[in-house]
Amino acid sequence: MNYYDDNYGHWDDMDDPDMKDFYHQTQRTNKRKKCEGCGNMVSIQPNYAYCNSCATKREHGIDF
Repeated sequence: MNYYDDNYGHWDDMDDPDMKDFYHQTQRTNKRKKCEGCGNMVSIQPNYAYCNSCATKREHGIDF
């Protein structure tokens, strides 16, 4: 099974039950909102402003 979300991208170590629990908790607390980087509607944590893709670009110095 492939685990992906707009917060963290692709999830690794999903054989670990604690990681699966954290993934499912994250999915339950996500909110649908507009990413401030790309403008797409994404499912991210309430305190996040950027999806994983845009956050990675910002971390690498790419400006919008």
